[in-house]
Formats: sequence, C-alpha cells, structure tokens
Amino acid sequence: MKIEIAAIECGPDHLHLFVKQWKNWKIPVLAGQLKAHSSRMMRKGHSALFSNKLWGKKFWSAGYFHRTVGAVTAETVKRYIREGQKKHWKQIENKEQKNLFNFN
Repeated sequence: MKIEIAAIECGPDHLHLFVKQWKNWKIPVLAGQLKAHSSRMMRKGHSALFSNKLWGKKFWSAGYFHRTVGAVTAETVKRYIREGQKKHWKQIENKEQKNLFNFN
C-alpha cells in the first residue's frame, strides 16, 4: 500500500494507528483496506484464538474514526498512542493486561 504505520497500540476493543505517507489514499478506502487485510491475515493464521468471540462473522465493526494532525509533531502522536491506552485497560487480579509495550 506504500504507507508507513509509525505507531500502533491496541485497546481491549479497538486500536490506534498513526499512519504516515497516506496521501495517495482516501481515508475511508485506506481504513477499509487495512481492516480487510488484517482480518484476512488474522483469520488465516489465528482464527482459533478468537472465532468464538466474533459478532457474527465480522472481525471489525463497520465504523472508524480518524483525525489528521498538522501542528503537532510525529513524536507527540506516538506518545499519545503509547500512553493514551492506559485508560482503556483494567486491572485484573492485581495484574495489568498486556499491551504491545509490556508483552513478553
């Protein structure tokens, strides 16, 4: 797709992507392509992990949210994605759920 995913972080029911070099794409088309490809790859390699948790046969919901950034630096957006997810994770038996930054 000739885009750059500069940062990614997953919440319990969503994810944040910081996409660079996307100017050749209309945002709805880009979102659809990313969702379609990731759904195919997850189903192809990992469907046993989540097939019983799907809503019907859909891997992703129909919606998406986007915001373009202009006056902020790339580092600011990366920090938001990295630190902004903490509010979405709950403590379970005094153990924090794993995310991309503390997963082993």
